[in-house]
Amino acid sequence: MKISTRSRYGLRLLIELADHDNTAPLFLSEIAKKQQVSEKYLSKLVISLRSCGFIKSVRGAHGGYLLAKSATEINLAQIIACLEGEFSFIDCTSCPETCDRSHDCASRMAWVGLEKVMKGYCEGLTLEAIRLNPDAPLPL
Repeated sequence: MKISTRSRYGLRLLIELADHDNTAPLFLSEIAKKQQVSEKYLSKLVISLRSCGFIKSVRGAHGGYLLAKSATEINLAQIIACLEGEFSFIDCTSCPETCDRSHDCASRMAWVGLEKVMKGYCEGLTLEAIRLNPDAPLPL
């Protein structure tokens, strides 16, 4: 599983919103400038993040984006699933019927186990924990 720029930049966008504690909406242009990411690219991510219920938009002159949930209620696994799709290394781990060999494949269980560990780790990492510990190694 390779984490794309969608998840990397989406996480950065959410951290930026969490850093402002929902005191006031942030313009996408502010986030783009601070994170050195294209505003156009972030605008595409906003659509997914809003549909997953992570952010909300505020219209008007003082509008922008806010977190729709507390940073303690959003975890990395949810963010990845929202922006990448299902949390899966290979198709047969989530849908064994996609492979004729999955019923007797010795390697499949290794992938299932690895996926379970990675997903569990990401589920344990809240946006708040990531935001507060940018330089500290996070526990396994």
